[in-house]
Amino acid sequence: MWFDQWSPFFDVDKTLEEMDRMLSSVGRPLEIRSVPRGTFPPINVYDQGEATVMVAEMPGLKPEDLELTVLHDTVTLKGRREQEASEEGRYYRRERGAGGFARTITLPNPVDPDKVKADYTDGVLTVRMEKAAETKPRKVEIKA
Repeated sequence: MWFDQWSPFFDVDKTLEEMDRMLSSVGRPLEIRSVPRGTFPPINVYDQGEATVMVAEMPGLKPEDLELTVLHDTVTLKGRREQEASEEGRYYRRERGAGGFARTITLPNPVDPDKVKADYTDGVLTVRMEKAAETKPRKVEIKA
């Protein structure tokens, strides 16, 4: 029967599990930390040598539903997912939320906002941000 699998402590267990996961990341390097489950959109950020790349999964959105801003070492992604007419009615389970969202990511280094390129294909936003000139290594001539 259904009550054999139901637990009144399901939400409490999930919350404790999430707290354990978050606390276990304390003291680990920034690049391997993660965010709580259910954070939208899920984002990966990685170093590609001359650039920092951010990839965000946002299925069902259109490019005009998104706003991307870059300032020094901060990227902000805002958007809105409207509830589709076919989703109206009585829900039995609802995991795909509707409404506005915003994520602000602090990058490990400043980027040049004039050299940011964003591509949105098949629900995946890929943002390539060239590192600012002051963060790139420069070869220095040594004189005798």
